[in-house]
Amino acid sequence: MPFELFFPKTFYFQDEIVPEAENRALVEAARALRREFPESTRANLYTTYGSVASVLDRAEWAPLAQAVAGHVAAYLRQTETRTDLRCTIPDSWVSISSPGEYERMHIHAGSYVSGVYYLATAPGCGNIFFETMDDNLWASARTRPENFNSISYEPRDRRLILFNSNVPHHVAQNRSAGERIALSFNVALA
Repeated sequence: MPFELFFPKTFYFQDEIVPEAENRALVEAARALRREFPESTRANLYTTYGSVASVLDRAEWAPLAQAVAGHVAAYLRQTETRTDLRCTIPDSWVSISSPGEYERMHIHAGSYVSGVYYLATAPGCGNIFFETMDDNLWASARTRPENFNSISYEPRDRRLILFNSNVPHHVAQNRSAGERIALSFNVALA
């Protein structure tokens, strides 16, 4: 009996997308944003501090914006997105999760691709989990990763993760003694 796989979801990750020295400067830029805007400006973040929008448009974030653009292009090629479409990043923000903080399950409605880049992490600072309940086999003992209903990625300094914006995801509680600092963004196609 032949098997066919349809409706796949594509996840992409790459480590060390900017040099360590540039990443250190970005960590300081993230902390400067929090000093400049001490109250979270993002109502959609439940417990985590969220900075102003369009962070990647700021000059100090240009090296990361350039690196992200190349990886987004690679992701779009993998998902066979039409090459005549122009992609933009209309929204990007820094999130800083202190010990005990987390993010509930959500999607990024209205976007095509979303991503997160980890600037500073610590062991136990909270994996990002992606889940789907598209079928009724969620309780089965699946052994092949392509059949899993839930996957997670461990945050690591200088790690980029890209994913379909409509895949439900959440971030586990930060159980470390330090902060998890990340830049998240949404990609739109035109």
